[in-house]
Amino acid sequence: MKTLDAMKIIDDGWIRRLKGFRVHFHAWRSNQWEIDCFPGEKAKPLTSEVSAWELARRFAEAGIPDSNSLKEGDTANIHVVDDMDNRVKFYGSGHFLVLNKMEIEVV
Repeated sequence: MKTLDAMKIIDDGWIRRLKGFRVHFHAWRSNQWEIDCFPGEKAKPLTSEVSAWELARRFAEAGIPDSNSLKEGDTANIHVVDDMDNRVKFYGSGHFLVLNKMEIEVV
């Protein structure tokens, strides 16, 4: 197969290359959970999957909620998504990963 033919198959959606990453999470604000992400929806997304996961890990470590009481800024259910808001598997294991996982209800 010629490279151009392979590129056409890829471009037609047979294999979609991931791009434009964001870190999604729940944040405890004003006594309720809110869904948020960084960079913001209107900001330029991260270009590296590895960088996105490293930022997610550091963010998770900084906002670990205390199981007894929640405080403003606690975070939960941190994960990486692509430009189409699809969850991205962790590059180190090939499995979906959620940091600071918590069962919560968002209003």
